Amino acid sequence: MEVYKYEDYDDYIRWQKKINKSKKGWVYVKEKTIENISKECPFASQILCHGTRAGAEQKYFKKYLPNAEIIGTEIGDNALEYEMTIQHDFNKQLPEFINKFDIVYSNSFDHSINPKETLKVWGNQLNNNGKLFLEFNERDSVKNYAPDPVYATNKEIEKLLIQENLNIIKKLTKDNKSGGVVFVCKKG
Repeated sequence: MEVYKYEDYDDYIRWQKKINKSKKGWVYVKEKTIENISKECPFASQILCHGTRAGAEQKYFKKYLPNAEIIGTEIGDNALEYEMTIQHDFNKQLPEFINKFDIVYSNSFDHSINPKETLKVWGNQLNNNGKLFLEFNERDSVKNYAPDPVYATNKEIEKLLIQENLNIIKKLTKDNKSGGVVFVCKKG
């Protein structure tokens, strides 16, 4: 695994906001992926989605788990234009998110500035029965690319999840974007 080296944290923020702006309204997640995740946790009442750009993840979760409270984080300046979205850097912990969520989902892990720290943040957001659903596609991973700083294979992601005390209990491989994998993890 390799991680692009920015000049500093502000440089990272500038790049992430720039790429967000250039992809305004663009949706990565497939609805079927969220439907499959919802089937894994049919009683989820608290759901957090990271790096949601236009908020499609939240809308899909609301469709399949209508009684759940759903929030998305987006670093872009336009975050508040989208329902159920707050402007926030998913690499940073919000105290009110600790031990709260039944589901933490993201397909934006490749945008992490520090993958180990990000996984600690996300793992700490899970409640005792919570599951992390990390969607990753090694075919979309680009080496030394500022907008998507994490370059990794699926095997490297698996290794990192285990190192960060997240037990992979399942892999969802059907109906994901470009043949990607959704790693289903519980805190170890």
